[in-house]
Amino acid sequence: MKPQNFESLLSSLVRSETREEKELEELRKMARNAQGRPEVGVWMEDLLDFMPPAAHGALAEILQFALMGLCLGFLDRDLSPYVEAHRAIIPPLLEDISRVFEQVEVGHLKVTQEVFCHRAFSYGIHKAYYLDWTLYLSHEPY
Repeated sequence: MKPQNFESLLSSLVRSETREEKELEELRKMARNAQGRPEVGVWMEDLLDFMPPAAHGALAEILQFALMGLCLGFLDRDLSPYVEAHRAIIPPLLEDISRVFEQVEVGHLKVTQEVFCHRAFSYGIHKAYYLDWTLYLSHEPY
């Protein structure tokens, strides 16, 4: 049984061809934003320890974009990658992306490396925002 997040990431990859140029520009803008935030570099170095040993080449780059998105999401939501409850989402995040990558490779789906990186980056941000909602915001009375 595949997790819903895996399916939604895979389907968004397949649908991405029509907006590719706009998405690539968004990726460039987000990457520039990440470069301007010193915490991202420090956190990225620590989070790279979670990278699967078998991740090389394109997959390694895609997973790094996912981790960078997660770092930015953590910063935006005032979360720390050093809190155990926050770190718990890292292995499933990397596993989801790796499984999607495998499906793309096996299925010979038309997805460019840049678009995949953008989707992985966005997915990392999404996971941090969802974590914030699950752990904290959903418990606050409105």
